[in-house]
Amino acid sequence: MKYKSTILKEAGVLLIGMLLIFSSLAVIANKNEKNYLSGSSKIDIPIKNSGLCLVQDDVILWDNYVLDWTSAYHSQDDPPGEPEQWDSYVADDFKFEEETDVHWIFWQIYYGWCNNADGPKDYHYDWNIIFFEDDGTGNNPGDIYEGPITISDEDIIKSNSYLNSTAWIGVWQCGAHAYLPGPITFDADTKYWISIYSIGPIYPLTFFPVHSESLGGILLHQGKIKSEHWGYPDWTSLSVDYGYALDSNFVLGGASPHNITISKGFGISVTIDNNLPETITPMTNVTVNFTATGGFVLNPTKNIVIPEIASQTTETAKYFPIGFGKIIITAKIAGDRIGVGTIEDTGFLILFFVI
Repeated sequence: MKYKSTILKEAGVLLIGMLLIFSSLAVIANKNEKNYLSGSSKIDIPIKNSGLCLVQDDVILWDNYVLDWTSAYHSQDDPPGEPEQWDSYVADDFKFEEETDVHWIFWQIYYGWCNNADGPKDYHYDWNIIFFEDDGTGNNPGDIYEGPITISDEDIIKSNSYLNSTAWIGVWQCGAHAYLPGPITFDADTKYWISIYSIGPIYPLTFFPVHSESLGGILLHQGKIKSEHWGYPDWTSLSVDYGYALDSNFVLGGASPHNITISKGFGISVTIDNNLPETITPMTNVTVNFTATGGFVLNPTKNIVIPEIASQTTETAKYFPIGFGKIIITAKIAGDRIGVGTIEDTGFLILFFVI
């Protein structure tokens, strides 16, 4: 017998910080099995208002809308050894007018059925991303273009939780921003599809928030679902299940508009140029990581915080590794309205000196 998934309704939830109040969740749906959670929310999540999302308008390449959500569909892949009957995937389409490099994604992590696990909280699942070609009809994902790309939990930059409730099944939600391992190039005027899903055991279930036409619009084709468990062995429009069209909540972004350079010598210097017409504030996080390829580094990772960077000025983060041998140097910046940027170099470390 299939497990009956249900809807939440009218459960007020206090959001955190500057985030607004969710206006409703859903009641148990006795009529049909459902593979989604439902609610109407004004989610003023970090896409433009919080440093935790780390993006700004001019690096957003495709905004599929993330400020409201109508429901959230089960999107999860059981790891090896778990029953495959629970597998479920959500996909949605996008297209660029010009050849475009995508560097990062933003979506929403949603854990449901938490009361069947250890209660509402962040379960720190890893997530997979798959980019598909179109199947030629404009209506469905086709062959895999890139992926699966696994984004480990430690590499996901999260907002504060804006949904945390033990009511009924137990739910927990936050905004999630992740930098891809490397930029992915998409051809001009070509439709692609993206699917984002967790890798974790049941329970909890994880969901992909979606929105309706009235809460954000439908870009290109509406979202799709594919799940043997929920009765959709082939890609099926969400409207078939929900009753009207829904689109997935996600954003695709480009490279940081700021210049990042690495200088070697007496230690390592990471320089950031603020090209914005205003001060970058409140802070910029600089993470420098050293990987030894033929030697050792005693202190391989350093996190440095720069309080602010004035307009049209440069700030430098300095770090002194200790070790000997060949190293790979990776520096990543992340901060409010600065976007996410990364740079890599190689060198030879002799005590404090890098050549």
